Amino acid sequence: EKLLSKVPSGKQANLASFILSLYRFYKDLHFAYLEINPLVMLEDNTVVPLDMAAKLDETAGFLCAQRWGEVDWPPPFGRAAYPEEALIRDMDGKTGASLK
Repeated sequence: EKLLSKVPSGKQANLASFILSLYRFYKDLHFAYLEINPLVMLEDNTVVPLDMAAKLDETAGFLCAQRWGEVDWPPPFGRAAYPEEALIRDMDGKTGASLK
């Protein structure tokens, strides 16, 4: 109730529902980071995220990989993949076993 205290009363319930759904989504799909900025609410109370940045917890792949779908994991920030990493990624894509 404190979080939504400055939101018009007619919009609070819908925004609260969006926030709770977003939290469940974040938790169930094992996100490590999720930022939405800005977030707007239209006249009809539709919540619209205009920009989003997100990071999945790669170690949760055994739990949610099927729900995530095809994810191309980039190398750690600031460097290109080593040739060995590229080879492992290629081999991993061709087998049902995890080679990571």
